[in-house]
Amino acid sequence: MVSYMLKFLDKKILLLKFVEGILILISAKFLADAIIFQSQKFLSIFFLCFGFRILLQNCAEKIIFKMSLELQTELRKKIHAELFGCELDSGEILTLIFDTIKIAEEFFLKILPNIAGILILLPIFLISAIFLDKISALILFLTLPISPILLWLIGKTTSEKNLRALEKLQNLNSDFKQILSAITALKIFDRINFAAQKIKSTSEKSSAATLEVLKFAFISSFALELITTLSIALVAVTLGLRLVSGSVEIFSAIFLLIIAPEIFLPIRKIGIAFHIAISAKNSVDKLKKFFAVEQKNFSKIEKLKVPPEISVKNLSFSYPQKKSLALREINFKIPAGKITAIVGESGAGKSTLLKILAGLYLPTRGEIFFNDLPTSKMQRESLFEKISYAPQIPKLFDADLQKNFTMFGRLDAENLQKFLQELNLKINLSAEQKLSRGQLQRLGIIRAFLKKSSIIILDEPTAGLDIESEKLFIKFVEKNSARKTIIIATHRQAVINFADFVINLEVSA
Repeated sequence: MVSYMLKFLDKKILLLKFVEGILILISAKFLADAIIFQSQKFLSIFFLCFGFRILLQNCAEKIIFKMSLELQTELRKKIHAELFGCELDSGEILTLIFDTIKIAEEFFLKILPNIAGILILLPIFLISAIFLDKISALILFLTLPISPILLWLIGKTTSEKNLRALEKLQNLNSDFKQILSAITALKIFDRINFAAQKIKSTSEKSSAATLEVLKFAFISSFALELITTLSIALVAVTLGLRLVSGSVEIFSAIFLLIIAPEIFLPIRKIGIAFHIAISAKNSVDKLKKFFAVEQKNFSKIEKLKVPPEISVKNLSFSYPQKKSLALREINFKIPAGKITAIVGESGAGKSTLLKILAGLYLPTRGEIFFNDLPTSKMQRESLFEKISYAPQIPKLFDADLQKNFTMFGRLDAENLQKFLQELNLKINLSAEQKLSRGQLQRLGIIRAFLKKSSIIILDEPTAGLDIESEKLFIKFVEKNSARKTIIIATHRQAVINFADFVINLEVSA
């Protein structure tokens, strides 16, 4: 965990902490002089140094906050890239994306600055103490290790409690998501009260588990405050007695009394936010486990000859937490550079099959080959570059229509205008407007072809189109199908007749 933390310590933070340490020593010197000599000049310099210290801390906080945002954005992008085909349920995914990554912000803002303080400030202060008074330095050396040992002992128990709290939170997210998705059915069958009681029960369990973590966090903070206070008091009492006996100079005594709390300050702050450190460790472990599982099947391959022939061998698929198979032992070939229609009754799994071919779902068993290369050995980014997929109801994003068409790359204005004319889609590209089902279907078709992929997968592209628009679609595909392997799931006879090959998908028994 410590090695993982150290990777985020930017040179700027370490440099700012070093300068802050020098300022603390300078301000301590002038404050000691101000007390000894009763000088307003020294007191003014002390306040000036103190002001600079606050400015440095603000600069460090801005840098750390920026690093936190960058890391959260990067992690969310990586998780989103791995979600397609991910076997985690919705509760685990929600917890991973929001709660787990959110802990990173608290780690950066409350733990990382103090890690930097321990690495930079402690050596500076201890070296100063050695030069001023070796006995006080020895006391500091002996009392400093007590706090980390205590945190380690408490941390072993706190870590288990924190994992339990995360599990309960994950269950709450999962139950809440499931109930929201089934809210209409619950209302129809008058089961709203039952659902509310379930959410209440899960929420109470999550709250109780979180409270257990907070109890241990309070105990650790209290114990750490007590130990550090006693350590500072031990230094102060020793210096007082030695000052009376004349074995230590008054400047050294006052100076050490001023910097003694500063020596323990980073450790005390980590103790206050100790439960965040434990949460951060558990979050890092969860993220590492997720990325290890999701990336282990993907590696670099040689360049793929396009457009590819697609072979499906012994493919079976079942949805997570479902015992029945949506697809069972499917075998077929889709020829390269041709138009293939996938037909079958409703419930046969046409849409599921297309999502597997598009790389959005991973097969439960079996393999898909592009030419002779298994897609399970391809990098996810490489796979998605070769495929364009238009679902039954394409997503209309909260942006103007031009951005909705060009979401996969730069604007190809010439092709976009040409495709709009060929499909007779008359819309205002610069406006945010609602589209009919037929317009939405054509948006998805154009979006898929604008990507210029070698594999085009279309799920019921003419379901919302009238006969004339369907004819335009057929002409459009015929005109723009060069060097493309096109796969269309359809019920429409005109599209089936137009296809070069037809694959009939039967309902799994």
